[in-house]
Amino acid sequence: MNWNEIEKYARKRGWEFERSGKKHDIYRHPDKPYKIQIERHWSTEVKDGLLKRLLKQIGE
Repeated sequence: MNWNEIEKYARKRGWEFERSGKKHDIYRHPDKPYKIQIERHWSTEVKDGLLKRLLKQIGE
């Protein structure tokens, strides 16, 4: 799964763009007390450990 697919997946589950960081975009969810960071390297594959953690945070 690449970063572009992660971003689309997060948006479908209610995550909203909040702001841009230096190399990441920050997303927030109205029902969750934390934010997630999604890199802007859209076509790069996400490493397995990070992918698992992000999917858990997004709400897999």
